[in-house]
Amino acid sequence: MIEKLKDSDTYKNWMSLTVEKKEGYEDDPLNGKNYPAGDPFVMKHNGIYYLYPSTHFGLSDIRAWSSEDLIHWKYEGIVAKDERLKMAYAPEVTYWNGYFYMVTSPSGKGHYVLKSDSPTGPFTLETSNLGMSIDGSVFIDDDGKWYFYNSGSKGIRGRDMPTPLTFGDEHILQGTSMNHWTEGPFLLKRNGTYFMTQTGNHLMSKGYRINYSISKDGPLGKFVTPYNNPIIINTDDGFHGLGHSSTVMGPDLDSYYMVYHNNKNPVAPGIGHDRYLNMDKLVFNGDKMDVLGPTNFPQKVPKRAPFYTWIQRDGAERNFDKLTHGKTTTLVSKSKTKESYTAEFNFRAVLESKRVESKKSQAGVIFSYENESHFGMVSVHMPEKKLELVSVQKEERRSIAAASLPEDLDLTKLHTIRIEKDRQQVKVYFDGMQKLDAEMKDLTAGSIGYVYEDFVLLPDYTAFSHEVNGTSDFEAYKPVPGSIEAVHYLKGKERGYHTKQKPEMQNPFRPEDDIAIDKTDGNTYLVNLNHKGDWLQYNINVKEDATYGIDFRVRGQKEAAELEVYADDQWISNIVVPPADDDQKSGWVKMKGIGNLPLRADLHTLKLKVKRGEIHLLDFDVYKTDLEKLDRTIDLIKGGDTAGGLFSDWTYIGKWSVSNQGLTSAPDVNSMAFTGKTTWSDYTVEADLTLSKTSLQDDAGILIRASNESTHKDQVPDALMGYYISFSPSRVALKKLNYDAAVLEKADVSFQKDKKVHIKIQAEGSTIRVYMDNSPKPILQYTDSNAFTTGKVGVRSTANAVVFFERLSIKSGAN
Repeated sequence: MIEKLKDSDTYKNWMSLTVEKKEGYEDDPLNGKNYPAGDPFVMKHNGIYYLYPSTHFGLSDIRAWSSEDLIHWKYEGIVAKDERLKMAYAPEVTYWNGYFYMVTSPSGKGHYVLKSDSPTGPFTLETSNLGMSIDGSVFIDDDGKWYFYNSGSKGIRGRDMPTPLTFGDEHILQGTSMNHWTEGPFLLKRNGTYFMTQTGNHLMSKGYRINYSISKDGPLGKFVTPYNNPIIINTDDGFHGLGHSSTVMGPDLDSYYMVYHNNKNPVAPGIGHDRYLNMDKLVFNGDKMDVLGPTNFPQKVPKRAPFYTWIQRDGAERNFDKLTHGKTTTLVSKSKTKESYTAEFNFRAVLESKRVESKKSQAGVIFSYENESHFGMVSVHMPEKKLELVSVQKEERRSIAAASLPEDLDLTKLHTIRIEKDRQQVKVYFDGMQKLDAEMKDLTAGSIGYVYEDFVLLPDYTAFSHEVNGTSDFEAYKPVPGSIEAVHYLKGKERGYHTKQKPEMQNPFRPEDDIAIDKTDGNTYLVNLNHKGDWLQYNINVKEDATYGIDFRVRGQKEAAELEVYADDQWISNIVVPPADDDQKSGWVKMKGIGNLPLRADLHTLKLKVKRGEIHLLDFDVYKTDLEKLDRTIDLIKGGDTAGGLFSDWTYIGKWSVSNQGLTSAPDVNSMAFTGKTTWSDYTVEADLTLSKTSLQDDAGILIRASNESTHKDQVPDALMGYYISFSPSRVALKKLNYDAAVLEKADVSFQKDKKVHIKIQAEGSTIRVYMDNSPKPILQYTDSNAFTTGKVGVRSTANAVVFFERLSIKSGAN
């Protein structure tokens, strides 16, 4: 075991915000009270995080909190106040060239833009009501162009912004719809890919959830929805209604965190939106994004950068040496980076008017500084408005790359330079825009700092981290239950991985490692374990003492493989990965491991070691499973185990009743009923049902492997995750439900009205088989390459169908 969790280095969702007394607001009726964290937006500015939630309690103001670590939040008070801001929805703030621009939609009745020269206000209204629905969000691309996004019924709307106060024509973004009302957009660009997160459908539903889509075609281009959606959902009592997220970079300068709310009482009358703050780490595998969550058990707090300081607060003398050569001043950090790192610099200039036009006027940052004749430098040239990347070797200055900066650049306002350096490349960002990318192999470890000439520079928040381009994902503790990317093993040979044979080619994802990693057609990466004794090891955080199952997403698994599994270097189980036919569309398939993992709640390492065969692994899911041997037969007729006319161990959505004919739903209502646990895995379900009335447009049937079910009039009708075997007068269909419905397989079968039919359904691994009337041959058989492998059993009936379920049996395995 690595270490025990301590309260001092952990946090737990959900978190509360508190209104504290502020000078000038002593009569605030909310002093000392909790404030709901609905629609939380977090921005980072000069090393400080600022949180702006939606307005509550019928007020006409907007409030803010600040934090250095994303965990401890200080109340900053009212940052905007105006009668037109009553119940301001989803305020979001963008910094640009000295000013902070806020967009918000009070009471959901159209947007306003506000402006301030401070993140804590006061913000003043700059526009009239601009319309454009709700949940406005701004994105600035690398070329400095602005874009605006808002909610809609057919997906997220997007438009360009000629200025921070003007808006272009609306575009419905293809691939961003959640099949109903879609809201809460946020756009992140990473390594050239645009990641759009969005929320649906109704905030008062337990099934409020977050999806993501990606685009290679630009901020207003075509988006596609990856297979691993939703990335945030949970409908369990007490932690549900999860959504409306924003994303922010963590204090280690490399991690990304998703901030979202839960709605503690989404359907309780009179309570309103009882919402709280949540945060989980985002991880990336190429163009695949995932969340280490949602969690509501203790997690490790976000890591801080090993070096950080606010120079205007702390002074420069403690952390920097000051060198002066003529009119050139250089600040050099006493602390040194490793060879690969990320560094962040924040600064503004004090310019004398007579020097503004001087061609020598420049501000810059230095990195990988070994001595005055060996370092890298990024300079901002005034008045050319040019950014230049420079290499200094043996006192020879060589220009590597250059880019133009915005024409309205005001260097007297705070600006940020960010440098990402690995062993091959240097990327340079200016105010969040990637401007330069060049090979600089001659630079290694060293100091960081500032250089300026012909004017005074005021540097402030400065930091460096030994993480770069997502390497923080490798050491992060992955929550269990949860999904783990195979390439996110721990750093270091014989610590994170072991291979018997070094690959012939350098891998494209972790080039410093001697391990075989391949790139898929979907721009993600998988690990090849080709020899007996090869292993991968991960940090995990186990929620509770339990037995867990494990599913593997593999490619080319023609023969079975056997893995030894270790927790904290202690053997706990052997798992067999059966052979599989690859899915032709995606190139990989999800396979249920044969075996179980006993794990205890705490932090652990988890090692997967090849005992026989080989495995080409993209990711794996670890989930709580149930060793209970199922053998239940339920007579769904009047006189059975009933409470209030229904069965006491079932949950019901819609209107159901029990008669001598069996369990049936009321007409004109889409209804579902469930029994069992989400931890049930392989089982056989048999049922007797009678179709009394259905139209061609309606059906009824059996639900298997169901989870995350919810109900609300303003969301999709297929509001659960699982499988549905549906029966209509002339067809049997196997559908996959994931807050939408996709027909996986179907068969033409004629049903007689009011005639009892016996159904048998086997769920085994990734394969589902459906039998009718004791036939030995299935009428439907389907292997799902992205299968749901656990879940409840249930029944379902659409609004105009009349069906009676008379008997239901559930037994373990494929009987």
